Amino acid sequence: MKVQFFLDILKPHHPGLDLLARTLMDINGVNKVSIKVDELDQKTASLHINIEGINLSLDEITEVLATMNCALHSVDEVVFEAED
Repeated sequence: MKVQFFLDILKPHHPGLDLLARTLMDINGVNKVSIKVDELDQKTASLHINIEGINLSLDEITEVLATMNCALHSVDEVVFEAED
C-alpha cells in the first residue's frame, strides 16, 4: 500500500536538512522525502516533512526522527492508496 505522511517537526539547526533527508530515505520502503522549512529561530527550525513510500510505519519514522534530535509536533495529513 502506498503511504504518505505530512509531518510538522521541530529540529535543532544541526544536523542539516540534507542529512535528515538522507537518513529518512534509509527507512525501508521510503521512496521520497520532501522537507520545507516553515520557520527558523536561533536554535531550532520548524519543518514540514512529506514522506512517501510503500507500507511505511509512523512508529519507525518517529524513532528515526528522535535519533536525529527531532520532535514530532503533529501528523498533519496521512494518505493511504492502493497499489496499482
